[in-house]
Parts: sequence; structure tokens; C-alpha cells
Amino acid sequence: MNITRLSIHRPVGISMIVAFFVVLGLYSYYRIGVELLPAINTPYVTVTVKYPGASAESVEQEIIKPVEDAVSSVSNVKTITSVASYERGRVMMELNFDADADMAAIEATKKVEAIKNKLPDEAEAPVVIKRDINAKPIMELAVMSQHGLGDAYSMTENVFQDVLQQAGGVSEIELHGGRDKEVAVEVDRDKLAAYKLTLPKIAGAIRNENQLLPSGPVYTESTKSDVRVVAEYKKASDIEKVRVQNSAGELIPLNAVAAIREQDARQVRYGRLNGEPAINVLIYKNSDANVVETADNILKSVEKLRRDYPDYQFIVVSNDADYVETSLHNTLGTLVEGLITTGLVLFLFLRGWRSTAAVMIAIPTSLISTFLVMYLAGFTFNMMSLMGMTLCVGILVDDSIVVLENIIRYLKNGAAPDEAAEKGRMEIGMAAIAITLCDAAVFMPIAFMEGMTGQFFRQFGLTIVFAGAFSLFVSFTLTPMLAARFFKNGYHVDNRFLWQFMDKLEERAVGLYRRTLFWSLGHRKKLLLTILAVFAGVMALIPLGAVGTEFMPQTDESGFTINIQCPVRASSEEPNKVALQLEQKLAEIPEVKYYMTQAGGSSNSYEGRIKVQLLGRGERSRSVWEITQEVREYAGKIPTAEIRVTENQSNMGGPSGGRGGGGALQIELRGNHMPELMAAADKVEKILRQDVQGVSDVNSSYTEGMPELQLTVNRDKLKAFDASLADIDTAFSSAISGLSAGELKNDALNGGQDTKIKVRFKGADGYHASDVAKVPVWANGRLAYLGDVAEIKDGRGPVSIRRVDKQRSIQLGANLRGRPVGDVVREVRKLLQETDLGEGVTYRFKGQASRMNESFGELLSALFLALVLIYMLLAVLYESVLTPFIRMFSLPLGLIGSVLLLFLTHNTLNLYSMIGILVMDGIVAKNGTLLIDYTLTLMDRGRTALEAIVEAGCVRLKPICMTTITMMVGMLPMALAMTDGAETRVSMAWVIIGGLLTSTVFTLLVIPIIFLYFYQNKETGRSS
Repeated sequence: MNITRLSIHRPVGISMIVAFFVVLGLYSYYRIGVELLPAINTPYVTVTVKYPGASAESVEQEIIKPVEDAVSSVSNVKTITSVASYERGRVMMELNFDADADMAAIEATKKVEAIKNKLPDEAEAPVVIKRDINAKPIMELAVMSQHGLGDAYSMTENVFQDVLQQAGGVSEIELHGGRDKEVAVEVDRDKLAAYKLTLPKIAGAIRNENQLLPSGPVYTESTKSDVRVVAEYKKASDIEKVRVQNSAGELIPLNAVAAIREQDARQVRYGRLNGEPAINVLIYKNSDANVVETADNILKSVEKLRRDYPDYQFIVVSNDADYVETSLHNTLGTLVEGLITTGLVLFLFLRGWRSTAAVMIAIPTSLISTFLVMYLAGFTFNMMSLMGMTLCVGILVDDSIVVLENIIRYLKNGAAPDEAAEKGRMEIGMAAIAITLCDAAVFMPIAFMEGMTGQFFRQFGLTIVFAGAFSLFVSFTLTPMLAARFFKNGYHVDNRFLWQFMDKLEERAVGLYRRTLFWSLGHRKKLLLTILAVFAGVMALIPLGAVGTEFMPQTDESGFTINIQCPVRASSEEPNKVALQLEQKLAEIPEVKYYMTQAGGSSNSYEGRIKVQLLGRGERSRSVWEITQEVREYAGKIPTAEIRVTENQSNMGGPSGGRGGGGALQIELRGNHMPELMAAADKVEKILRQDVQGVSDVNSSYTEGMPELQLTVNRDKLKAFDASLADIDTAFSSAISGLSAGELKNDALNGGQDTKIKVRFKGADGYHASDVAKVPVWANGRLAYLGDVAEIKDGRGPVSIRRVDKQRSIQLGANLRGRPVGDVVREVRKLLQETDLGEGVTYRFKGQASRMNESFGELLSALFLALVLIYMLLAVLYESVLTPFIRMFSLPLGLIGSVLLLFLTHNTLNLYSMIGILVMDGIVAKNGTLLIDYTLTLMDRGRTALEAIVEAGCVRLKPICMTTITMMVGMLPMALAMTDGAETRVSMAWVIIGGLLTSTVFTLLVIPIIFLYFYQNKETGRSS
């Protein structure tokens, strides 16, 4: 007994089997995770080393190079990118996709530990984390209170930060704004020399006098007591009583040479929210952590802080999870809209609720059952898996429509319900299997593509394959059983005006098609040449640039970032002034919800950043691009800084803009000699600024001009004063950056937190070269001054030095306005080929451009593989090499509509529209398969090729039109969507709609011509 007959005769049994999968699917639904995109395993491990007081060049030589050498032998390293900047060195390892980030981090830690003794003594311990240093924070908070900035920062750094760091998935937290608390020991330089003291001696004395020493226990007959020497400072004034021994052995009171006071440190960083002082908290996640889960964990920690510290405000300024959840909610809404519109179309075509219900039950049944396999496969609800389900609405309905329409045809011819259900399914069974297997052949190659694109679309492809398999099972079991039950009294259509109108419409459509088909068969060459010319003309739109290419569509994510860069010599007050001007403008824009400012900082005092969060798309009339253009025009009037405005982009293309070298367009220059590399960077920057249209916010990762004091030691004089290089280094570094002398423990004036004690020269932060020359140096009891043994002059050094795979590198970046990245890359590549960049300098496109080329190559290979697999499958099913070849003509016929609609709707050829072409190929193949399958059936019954193809066309016209229209109508909500995240889905929907439209029309005319060409020749050969 076949499965269909079993289902018809055992309705309860088959209902329970289907219900079994549905119940398990619903059970799985609540256990499937949520994220914006599939968990793309892009493992990164970053080693960070802080080196106080060191310039970028010192960090490169003494930190970066030893660490690079150590970690270059870590397994599965793809690229090593290093950045040396003031006081900090970072080495980032990008690993292969199949690498384990945890194991790589452990291995990197061991390698770095082994070379710790090669690093400078002043360098802090290396920190190894699993994070991309270019990643953006997933959540940004503002901490506000009525307390002073020093108190607020101290609480945030010592209390709030620890609570947030403990949230699952958090890798790192950055704080901006506020002021540090310190105990300042400000030493008079002249008195220091007079008393024969040095700063290291003063710092050492303060540290040594600040002790809490255990001395062991004391016993009596009945008790035991611990003895401790308590010599810790209770308050800042206790430090004044310290006495320091000078080089002559005399004890000098500290207050004789220094003033001691507890204070807020000089403000070198600024933070504000909507113009009010605040501490900015930037939270980053681990590279392998889930965005939504991490954000939920952080929000729970924030709620705990709000309960425990009611006198502080914790405001969530931006949360990436909001966009994720909104996008997924909208995608789910599109799925429901597709279901409803599909149901309405089916109701019209199938004449009543019974037929519609028989088909519509199949869709949710198949989708819900798919949840079970998704859960077992470890999939999540994300944009890709939900988009796959949205496409499934049209694909799933096909199997049941085709089966049900054939059953109804048997019922109309007078067959009994059980017989009609079984025979109708059996006759169409091979076509239904062929259709489902074609879907699998299309989507399986997508699922097994390599690299990032493969990981990205694996869930998309396999979700459709899983759903298609369940759909085939339902169409062979549940649909025939329901048809036999719903039509047990025969198939009767109510005599309503609507149904009469639909009957007449269908009769006219069949008559029109028959006449058009005969005309086409009589003018074969004319029709084929016309279609060929249209195909060539439409495809030419791509190389001509009328249809642009890009990696990902730009999305309106209701936020943007303003990056401020003042001249390198500027102090933190300068970017703060610029930020205040921009804040005035932002306050006037009605769509702005929050703007969070940070300016200055210890490393890059000349930079600032404003994070702007807009109202949701439904609450504003203007797009983010219109608003940013207004801000750009205003920023262009501020002459004191370079200002870049960048829209938020969470898609796979990576964040645009941001720090130097970032943006939608990224060009990496590499070379061994810095002068040639800098000259090449200047040439490329000039090309981007002057010769390329649609490019804005051009920026570079290299900035020259970091002011520094350069000390050149005279070794002869050094020898004459009997001083060592270590003496000079200690005096020089302590004069500039001061020395740490321990901490004031449990400071009552700092909320019970520990306060750092800093020893420095009075007015040292404003020292010039002439001031540093007067710093005293004591060597073997003899007094000298730095100016006596060394030449001190003002100089300039690089702000940061970037290295890629142990070669120096400069990265240039730019944002794009009104032009897709593919068009700009083609133009820039042509200009660079005509430019002499210098000896040994190479360039390559990074970011979206490189990913676009990789992904498009993988997708084209997947398309080719899909075509080969479909051909082989159909050849097996029909035991013919000719039949599948004829069906292959559906794809070029579909491409005409796909590319034409991309052009008319101003969409681009991107990753999503390329996937749409793959999907379209699988869908349009069904029309050809249905047509050819029934034609061969009629020929087996004795019809000629001409009679068979004409009758097959007229009989299959209705199911072909039904499946096409339901799919197109199901795609319309996706194509017309205006909600958050809709931009990614729109191009895919238009590709499918356009492909279905032209492929359906042309398939019904062109496939018969090609079929007759081959099979009439066969008939002629047999008859002769």
C-alpha cells in the first residue's frame, strides 16, 4: 500500500503522525535562540600591552615586534594586524573560520607569557581577550548623578564597571568622561636640587612609609592575639610627615620640597549625554557571544544597579539588541503577511474555503515541523533563517497546490473522492518529487559554501530544505486525505458571481494562451531572437553600471556617529569645543533622541566622538541619510577640526566609518619603508578626495604630528658626570609623566575607594624643552642637570603605527553617498593602476569590497553547482538527458525580469539579490518541470509532441499561474516593506518577483518551441 492510499484510509493515524511533528516543533520553538545574523564564527584574539609614557615608535620597537614574533606561531592564524599608539600596543590575530577562539587565546597567552621578560620593565602585563579591536560596542550607557564628576567616575570605575563586566558575554568595558581622584605630591624643582633629592627617592619613601605589616601572634595562657604594624596613611595630610633621605644621608621633611593635596585630577576627558555631564560606558562582547543574550544579561545588571544605587541614573543610549529584535519582529510580520495574502489568492483560485484550507493547513504544518529540525541542528531565529521561512510560504504552497489542483480535475471528471485523491496525487507525484528535489539541489550548495558567506547562508539554505522535505511529506499524505474528506460529496462550486467571473477569466486566459502559443510556434525565430536581444540588453545594465553592485544594502538603523579630529597638537579642550558646537545643532534636530559625547582622553586628546540615536523609523519622516547629510553640511562650516559622519551599519559588511581608515570603501597600502608608504597614502587620499564622485569622509589610519620631546644623550658628557643611561631615563620619564607612589587606602573622601598617589614636578604638564633641561639628575652623589648630558628638543612622531603581517601599513577609508561600492571600486582601481605608488608599495581593497568579491565568486560557483545538480537529478528522474536540458532555459528567461526590476526599483546587485537569483532559479524551474512532465505523460498515452505540448500547456496553465501568483503575492510584503531591517530583504524580493514574472510568461511560450524542436526531430527520425 502506498503512502497516499494509507493516508486516505487511515485519516486518524496520519493526522497523529503530522501532529507529532507539530507538537515537537512547537516545543522546540521556545528553545531556539534569537540573534540578528547567524553566529558567524569570525574568531579574533587580541593581545593588549600598556606601556606608560611611551611613544608610538617606542611601542612598536619594544612591544609590538616581540609580541608579533611570539604569536605568529599560534595555530590557524590568518592575519596579524598590529597598532602601536601612545602608551599602548595591540596585536590582533584574525583566525581561520574553523579555528577555536578559546584554544587560540590559551595558546596566545602561553606564547606571550614566555616573552614577558623581553618586554620593558615599565610595561604592564599583557592582556589577552577574544575580541576584534575594530568591533563596535553592542551597548552604550550613560551614568549621571548629582555628585561631582570625580565621585561619579570613581564609582563607575570601581563599582559599576565590575558589576557590568560580570554579565555573561561581556569582553571589555571602556569608560569616557569624568575626572580621576588623586593625591598630588607636587615637587618644587629648585628645592629638589637644593636638598639633593630625586623624584624616585620621594616616591619610594612615600611607598615604603605606607605599610600594613603582620608581626606574628602573641599568646597568653588563655588567649591568642595577632600583632600588626599599622602605618597606612589615613588621609592626605599624613603624607606631609614623611621624611626622605637625600644623597648626603640627611632626612628631609617632604613638606619642605613638595605641596600635598587631595584633588580631582586635571580634566583630560569629557563626557556628556544630551549636553549634561555624564560618564560614558561602552560595552563590548566576546567575538563568539550572542548579541541578544549578552544585551539581556547587561540589562539585568543595569536593573540591579538602578535598585542598589537610586541616586545614580543609568541611561541606555544605544542597544544593538533593539535593532535585532525589531528586525526579527518585522521579518516575522512579513511572514504572516505573506501567509494571509497567499491565502486570499488561493481562495480566489480554488473557489472556496475547503480547497483553501486543504492547502493552507500544509504551510503552518510544514513550518512548525521545521522548528524541530532547526532546534536539533542548533539553528537560531535570525534574519537568514526567518527570511528562508518567508520564502518558504510560496515554495511550500506549490507542492500542495499542484497535488490538489490535479485531484480537483479528477473530481470534476466524475471520479469518486478517494479515487480522485489517490490518482490525482499519483499522476503528479513524479513532478512533485522533482520540484522538491530541485529546491534541495538549489539550496544545498548555498548551505555548503565556504568562508563567511557559507556560514552566513547555511541556516537560510537548510531551513528551506527542511521545510521543503516536510512540505512534500504533507502533500503526499495530509493534502490528499483532507481533499478526500472535504469533497466526500463531490466537488461543487457555489453559483456566485465571483466564481462565475473567475471561471470566465480562466477560460479566456486558456483561450488567449492557446492562440498566443500557436502564433509563437508559427514565428519561432522572430520570438527567440527578440527574447535573446532583450536578454542581452537587460544583462548589459550590470557592466554599464545602470545596476550597481555592492556587498550589502545600506540599512537605516536609526543612529549615526560623528567623529571629530582636531590638529594633533590640540589638547582635549579643542575637540570638546567642537563637540559643543555640534551638540547645539543636534539639539535642534527633532528626530534626535540621544546624543552622547566623548572628547579627549589620555591617548588621543585631539579626538572626539558623538554617538547619536534617532527615533524609530515609524516615528520620523526623514531617513538617517537625509539627517546625516544635514549634519555634514553644518560640520563643513567648522574649520577647526576634521569631522566625519557615519551611519550605523550592523550588517555583514562591517561597521562603516569610525576611526582612521574605516568606511564602506577601504584601501590598505603596505610597504617596508615609511617615507614611500606615506607618499603613496597622500597620492591615494588625493585621488579619493578630488577624482572620485560620491565619496565623502576620506580618512587615513596614519596621522603625523604627535608632539614629543626628544632627548639625545651625549655619551662623553654622561661619562664625565659618572652617570648611567638608566639615571637619565629615570629622571626624564619621571619629569614628564610623574611617578606612582602607591595608594591612599579606603579613602573617605573617595567613597571608601583607593586613591592613587602621584609624585610629579609642579607645573610639569606644561613643560617645554627648556624646563626639562633643568631637571636635576643625581649620579653617585654628584648633581647634574638633564641639559648638561643631553640635547632636548621639540619633535614630532606618528600618532599610531599600523602593521599587517609584520609589514608597515596605512589604511585609507571613505564613506559613500549615492553610489554602490562596486562602482566606486572599479573606478578607484582604474585610477590606481595609472598611478605610480612607489617602489615596494602594494595596495588591496579591504572591508566590503574584498568580501563582495569573495562572496560573489562563491555564489556563482554555488549557482553553477545547483544547475549541474538539477540537471543530474532530472536526468535520473526522467531517464533522459534531453528533458533536463530543455528545463535549463528557465533561468536566463527569469534573469531578464530579475535584473530589469532591480534597475526599475533602484536596487543593487548585492549578496541578498544574488541569493534571490539562486532562489528564483529553483522556483522558475518548477514551471518548466510541470509543463514537460505532463507533456511526456500525454506522449506516453499516444499523443504527438505538438498535441501533447499544447494540451499540457492549457491544462497546466492554471497551476503554473497559481503557484507563480501566490509566490509573487507572498513576496510583495517583503518587497514593499518600510520597517527596520527591510532594506536587506527588498532586493531579494524584487529579484524573485521579476524572475517569476518573465520566466512564467516566456516559459509557457519558449519551452514548447525548444521541446518541439528536439522531439519533433525525434518523431521524424522514428517515422523515417
